Amino acid sequence: MDSTGVINIETAVTDYLLGYKKTTEEYIVYLKHALDLLTDFMIHDSREARSEKVSVDSNGIIEFPSDCIRVKDIAVGFQGEWWTFTERNNMINTTTTTAGVEGHDSDFGEGVSLRDGITTTYGAKGGVNSYYYTIDRKARRVFCDGITSDTVLMRYVSSGVSITGITYIPRMLVPMLENYLLFKETFWEKSSAREADQREKRFKNERIRVRNVLNSLTAAQWKDVILGSATQTPKR
Repeated sequence: MDSTGVINIETAVTDYLLGYKKTTEEYIVYLKHALDLLTDFMIHDSREARSEKVSVDSNGIIEFPSDCIRVKDIAVGFQGEWWTFTERNNMINTTTTTAGVEGHDSDFGEGVSLRDGITTTYGAKGGVNSYYYTIDRKARRVFCDGITSDTVLMRYVSSGVSITGITYIPRMLVPMLENYLLFKETFWEKSSAREADQREKRFKNERIRVRNVLNSLTAAQWKDVILGSATQTPKR
């Protein structure tokens, strides 16, 4: 039986120290940088997202989950698939509090349904949706249009770092992690400082390799793309 596809990040750091004949005196320093790399990977490279059912209150507002760093999608179920909301950055994202109760002031445009573009005739455009949203990142809220007092799916990015258990990373990240630690140690190890540029380049090359794997398609997937876009009539 082969090894598992994930590895404890603490084990990965320990293996790095062993593999490069380093002492364990600065293990915590290396672990800190390894966790930072994992979070950076989750935000910028990984296709992974946490999916959570979240509540939309009577004002059409969703509060960010505590571990949410970046929202990827808001969706509802429709005919066995996820129907995603369309982001509209100009949506009004303020509320009015009256007698201690948060609500909407329609005179200020709050809670007013958005107008859609033309959906028929030759002037019709795509991108018209039944559901829209905008994000207030400072308040860590999502304002929705077209749905209130309901439950939706939020796909979002978290740090990937567990605060209650063991943090695991995909085993394919180990070469990238090791090259990252080799690069980072040039900041405090004077003997390796002159190799900083070279080590940074090796790390970036490993990062590109990981991205290529994550974003590549198999032969079967390419076949599905080609066949799925084919029609018996002309396209316009």
